[in-house]
Amino acid sequence: MKNYTMETAAANFAELMEHAQQGLVVNIIGSDGHEYALTLKRLPPNKPRKAGMFKGKIKIAEDFDDPLPDFEPYM
Repeated sequence: MKNYTMETAAANFAELMEHAQQGLVVNIIGSDGHEYALTLKRLPPNKPRKAGMFKGKIKIAEDFDDPLPDFEPYM
C-alpha cells in the first residue's frame, strides 16, 4: 500500500496506475482530509447481444403518431 497527496498523485498518475495494475492499493490523501483508494477492478467481458431478444416485449399504441392534445393551440 502506498500513500500519496493529491498533488503528488496528479503529477505521477501514470505511475500510480502501474502500481494499481500490479495489485497494489494506492491511497490518495485529499486536501479535504479524506482518503481515496485507487485499486484494480476487472470487469467481466461483455456478452454478445442476441438479435430479437426483446421481440414481443415492447408494444406501441395505435395512436402513437397522433398529435398530442397539449399542442392543439399551436397547430
